[in-house]
Amino acid sequence: MLKSLWNYFSPFSVFKDASRGTVDEKAAAYRHNYEMRGCLLGYIRRWLWTGALALLLATFFDSQSPHNGALHLFDVLAAAPALVATVAVCGIAVFSYSYLFLSWNEVPVIERRTPARVDSGRGAALRHHGG
Repeated sequence: MLKSLWNYFSPFSVFKDASRGTVDEKAAAYRHNYEMRGCLLGYIRRWLWTGALALLLATFFDSQSPHNGALHLFDVLAAAPALVATVAVCGIAVFSYSYLFLSWNEVPVIERRTPARVDSGRGAALRHHGG
């Protein structure tokens, strides 16, 4: 049950880690993630609905509290969905950034880097002195 819930709200099983492996493996993982970026919109939508529902529940429970300065059960009941709504906002921000990054960067960042330049002066000096 928890694994199903995790897969419903988390895209980590869909995407590949583009920070590990050889340059070719990283580029292949990035291309896979680029092709799968559309599913992020579904996760954003899920978190939007979950956050909205949690915010409504928090508002409802807060309205039931007497607000007399003492801690009541409704205050605690309002805090739990408020925490879920906060997590939803964070998830929406991360998934939105990921979607925008993948949409604007078709070519993997790895392939756009220029190779490190070798100091040609030192190599020439070694060849010249026979070392």
